[in-house]
Amino acid sequence: MTDLNPHGVAVLAFAVIVFATFILDRLPIATVSLAILALLPTGFAVFPMRIGSESVDPMRFFAGFGHPALVAIAALMVLGQGIVVTGALEPLARTLAGWVAARPRLALLAVLLGAAGASGVVNDTPVVVLLIPLLLAAARRAKAPVAAMLLPMNYAVLIGGMSTAIGTSTNLIVVAIAAELGAASFSLFSFFPLVALAALPGLAYLWLVAPKLLSKVETPLDHLSDDAFDAELHVEPESWLDGRPLSEAFAATGYRLQLRSLVRGSRSMMPMPTLVLRAGDRLVLRDTATNLKEIEGSLKASLHGSGDDVDDDAKKKADSRAAETVEGEDKETGTGVEKGSVEKGSDEEAVPTAVVAQLIVTPQSPLVGRSVRSERIAERYSAKVVGLRPRVEHDAWRREGLADRSLVAGDILLVQGEPDAIRAAQREGIGLLLDERFTLPRQDKAALALVTLAVVIVLAATKMLPISLAALCGALVLLLGRCLSWQDATQAIAVKVVLLVAASLALGDAMEITGATAWLAGQLAQASQGLGPAAAAALLMGLMGLATNFVSNNAAAAIGTPLGIALANSLGVPAEPFVLAVLFGCNLCYLTPMGYQTNLLVMNAAGYRFGDFLRVGAPLFLIMWAGLSVLLAWRYGL
Repeated sequence: MTDLNPHGVAVLAFAVIVFATFILDRLPIATVSLAILALLPTGFAVFPMRIGSESVDPMRFFAGFGHPALVAIAALMVLGQGIVVTGALEPLARTLAGWVAARPRLALLAVLLGAAGASGVVNDTPVVVLLIPLLLAAARRAKAPVAAMLLPMNYAVLIGGMSTAIGTSTNLIVVAIAAELGAASFSLFSFFPLVALAALPGLAYLWLVAPKLLSKVETPLDHLSDDAFDAELHVEPESWLDGRPLSEAFAATGYRLQLRSLVRGSRSMMPMPTLVLRAGDRLVLRDTATNLKEIEGSLKASLHGSGDDVDDDAKKKADSRAAETVEGEDKETGTGVEKGSVEKGSDEEAVPTAVVAQLIVTPQSPLVGRSVRSERIAERYSAKVVGLRPRVEHDAWRREGLADRSLVAGDILLVQGEPDAIRAAQREGIGLLLDERFTLPRQDKAALALVTLAVVIVLAATKMLPISLAALCGALVLLLGRCLSWQDATQAIAVKVVLLVAASLALGDAMEITGATAWLAGQLAQASQGLGPAAAAALLMGLMGLATNFVSNNAAAAIGTPLGIALANSLGVPAEPFVLAVLFGCNLCYLTPMGYQTNLLVMNAAGYRFGDFLRVGAPLFLIMWAGLSVLLAWRYGL
């Protein structure tokens, strides 16, 4: 076994630091990726490395930005966005949701099979984003425990995502690195049969056993509508509240006013019943969305938009929309009607022009780490945030106004505005709507989006076009066909994914040319000496599976793929099963909420705890690991 040269030692140490940084999760993934792209070439520029008679060009580590894998990933993100914004899968998803109310057990099986099948050709996140609100609504109608469905559905999506070369960006990275190193070449469905066979016991477990393991998860049937939100009600000049004692405000609401604090200027006042309210006072409330709207009407005031600095015209429009939701009295009939409603006929319900909806802050939302004030929600979308339910309560929040609270993934915003405005906020990634009343726009383009995706799949599967070129042409069709706007397309391409892919390819290249991967493979081969190739591949898959639950899937793939190839070479066996061992391992992200972004989405939607992922995910991890290990050994004769 050869010793590492100084450059190999430095790159290996750098990779360990990167790996540890991903595990600690103190810095954003995009920041770490940018650091890799900045520091790695700088190191080779300051300390040149010679291979033969030539020096390694530091600029080679930027080649990932022009790599076909990155082009394919970005184009597939755009195609996935087309499926989402056109609602192409919504009819099927709504049918499944209807089955939940009629036959829950069979409906769950249909959801698992449908979710797994869809995620093989559509990115995992859009599938989960589409199914969460539909299954939540179905669970409420059926009075079924939502916790028994969401986590199994999420795991079924993750299983389906590993079945094709385009199922996840991780798969594309592994396939691209393997092809770049000349070790293995995979078509779109090369490993689909292996995953399909391994998925049978996995899906059976999710259908029959997992719901029982989740039976003690306490999620109220109306979890999303009964949760309490923090909200602010401002005393406006010359309003009914101005100059009245606080006791009258309590009486007007039937003594249901859940007052957390009263803020005057920068001071928090003691909320004594005799305290006289003044213009500018802020009443900080905590109640359900329904009760907050009732209190708003009782006090003849409006819930205040959280810190959106808008001009006078925008503010008047927002206040006008808020006023439309206050119940009034029909002068002709004397019956209570909702102002601003549209009369549709004697047999139809009035449709309000302003609605209140709940949006969960997703891990990709620009609100993460920022405040509502800084994002100027009212100015950009003509919709105002009137309430907020934090995922984690902490004392620092109590010293800040709603507008200035730093948000995290999992926080739920109570947003008021016209339906189109709220849909626009979701379309641009502000959050995920948790309300079954909202349908996705541009459904007349759904057929074009589905046909385009199908053609891309056929072209890639038959190798008539490379996947990168086929996906890029498909994205162009969606733009020309007006399925997507350029704003939709750019929103779909996550900057952090682009940086991570480029950084992953750069780090993998550096480890390869310095001999670090060959040295690690030798160490792993020595450790697994006597176990045989089959056991070595299973061990590699298990290690990647454990790593991917704590670090980025793509980062684990970038480090693991060259390692797997080098390990196969040291054992004198084909590289394909070891590349697939890495690919499968990097998709076994079942053990922790941070293992994959969809884990966080279902965690917040159903109220799961960390232990629920470990309790349900650990058996699934073992089932899939054992099944895939056996199938790899059988398929490649290890």
